[in-house]
Amino acid sequence: MPNLYGVILEALRPHLGARAEAVMQEGLKRLGKRPEELTPKDAETLLKGLAFRELQARLSPGEARRVVEEALGKIAAPVDLEVLEAGLKRFGLYLDWPEVARYRALVNHLRQGANPELHREAETLLEALEEKLEEALLRQAQDLAHLEESLERVRHLGGPKVRRLESLVATVRQAQAEGLLAPAEVERARGLALELRKLLESSVARAPTLPEIVFETQEEAPKNPTDVFLTVEEAEELEGELIIDLQALPEEAARRLEALEVEEERRRLEGLLSRYAPLLERATVSPLLAEVQALLEAGTPAGEKLRLLEEAFQEAERNLRAEKRARLIQLEENLRTLPLPEAAKAPLESALRLAEETLKEGGLPDLLPLEEELRRLKEEARRREEAERRLKEEQEALIRELKDRGEAFLPLLEELQALSPEELSERLPEIRSRYAALLKAQGEEALLKAKLREAEEALSALRPQALALGLGEAVEEAAKALAEGRLPDLEALRTRLAEAEAQARQRALEELARLKAVAERFRGFGGEGVLRALEAEKTKPLPDPAPIARALQALKRRLEAKREEIFTRLTALLQAHARLQGFQSETQRRLRPLLEVLREVQERLPRLGPQGLLRVERTLAQAEALLRELEKEAEAAKAVLQEIRGADLEALLGALEPKEPPQDLDRLRLPGVRALGFLEEAPPLPREPLLSWKQALDRLDEALKQKRGPAAALFGEQALVLAPYGARTLVALLERPALSAFLLELGP
Repeated sequence: MPNLYGVILEALRPHLGARAEAVMQEGLKRLGKRPEELTPKDAETLLKGLAFRELQARLSPGEARRVVEEALGKIAAPVDLEVLEAGLKRFGLYLDWPEVARYRALVNHLRQGANPELHREAETLLEALEEKLEEALLRQAQDLAHLEESLERVRHLGGPKVRRLESLVATVRQAQAEGLLAPAEVERARGLALELRKLLESSVARAPTLPEIVFETQEEAPKNPTDVFLTVEEAEELEGELIIDLQALPEEAARRLEALEVEEERRRLEGLLSRYAPLLERATVSPLLAEVQALLEAGTPAGEKLRLLEEAFQEAERNLRAEKRARLIQLEENLRTLPLPEAAKAPLESALRLAEETLKEGGLPDLLPLEEELRRLKEEARRREEAERRLKEEQEALIRELKDRGEAFLPLLEELQALSPEELSERLPEIRSRYAALLKAQGEEALLKAKLREAEEALSALRPQALALGLGEAVEEAAKALAEGRLPDLEALRTRLAEAEAQARQRALEELARLKAVAERFRGFGGEGVLRALEAEKTKPLPDPAPIARALQALKRRLEAKREEIFTRLTALLQAHARLQGFQSETQRRLRPLLEVLREVQERLPRLGPQGLLRVERTLAQAEALLRELEKEAEAAKAVLQEIRGADLEALLGALEPKEPPQDLDRLRLPGVRALGFLEEAPPLPREPLLSWKQALDRLDEALKQKRGPAAALFGEQALVLAPYGARTLVALLERPALSAFLLELGP
């Protein structure tokens, strides 16, 4: 690493002279360090702070900034791209992420040469990508839990579709274990799971070109030779043609199918909103989005409208990319025609090339900072033109004044008339000072005093602005010239003030742009208020990023407090559930996938950002509600067992060959169902223990003041179900894996 102290001193000495040593000593004093202890970060702080203000007192703001940037380039440690390259290798898989396109463009530029500003941006973006990946892995974990649960529901159907679902779930499970995203596999698996769930829920399925199809797993001859009987295994060739006839289903079954579709469409909409967040306010998107949201909020499938919304998002993104490309071309042309030195335009030219590469990589570059920088350069060009015009006017006014003086002023007049426009900025202040000295020498004290008094008043008006912008030394030099009876160059001071103000505004806007990227990550967590305050701050003549930075720090503290709260609640939830792990019920089945997600969250919790924590909190709230319900069920089951007391449960399960079930229960004869019947009509199992259980459940209904649904008791690998069935009570004995499908078919 170079001698940072020596490098900075050598960079400042040509412009500050002996003052450079004093500036460096003052900087070390403020940092509390010795020269050999300086780090690159310390050197950057010193250059951008104290040294930059000192340079502004002697140079134009643009020149001062270039001196600082050159020094920063010299002290920058060799850029280690290993970490950034590893990040690119990891995130390069996710081509549809706009941030990845920007990140790839940054790394490509850094490969060509060191640039501290771009390197810092790449590091910040890598951190944001890590946070986004953690949140995406959390969503994938939730998808995986949903798919695992759906697979268990439909596994007993068998067939190629179930085997395909098993394969897809295994692929997603492996990707999740490796910390990778598998969005295509997740989408295919969810679509297939939805199709199988709908098939399981429905009892009527038709194909457009065939007679009524009855799915039958029993090896029996068809009762009607005109019917077509298929097993699920034989239905592969009909994939894509099978439809569910909702009109032929009972109302409750149709509602369940609609609920499945709405649940899946809500998830798809959530993914679209996350993917196309910058496009939500586009005129071609917002009306359709509102319509889809209203439909799903009402529990109605959006269907075709959701597909149209996705197409609208895609079209809006293409249009936005075309608009940005057109704006980039316009910015490049406007910059090319600016009457400024190439060195002044170089930073913006580089930023425009980076934005163009980001666009080519598939990203959406933010052009607002580039447009602001172009406005600043236009203002700088206008100031230069105005300064040249003022110098010309001052030259002409001074020529007219000198012509009215005597011969003593003639050499000065001739010298002034011979000046070219390029020489005016350097020679005119000197001629003005010599003119003041001649006035004093010729005894024209009154005129000189009037000019000095006028200059002093103008300087007093400029002093507050100059001090605020760090140009106090330039003001003191002008005041010293007045005290010595010399006329200071106030026009040059005004020009420097305008340039310094423009530079300060540009730096503030750059910092606000950085803070905006952080605030965007806090949307839904208080970031909206910070973003509104940030936009209001940008409209001020000289924005102050400090209040925005403080607000973001407050949000970060709140985020950490929320993280600790979630960790505490999650730990308590898992501990409470451990006491009920052996209790089996439908609520337990619904709770299990949530717990699987939350257990994985425990490891990822420290790395999750605001959006991820909000998602975890929603999942945690659902799990807590189900746990409370499970606790009530466990208490109720305990009460039932106490009521039954001495009932002969062994007799209940030790029945001999089950009796033939009634004909109206044919639809419940699913694989794994061993016995079916009614308690009131010669039940297939011993009546007395069943009656004791039913009476205990009736008393529990009265205590809870609600009407129960099916009640299930698990005995090893078997399940006993007692359920209201019209005016009668259904009794079923079945294998445990078939319980979920049986309860779904039974319905409320």
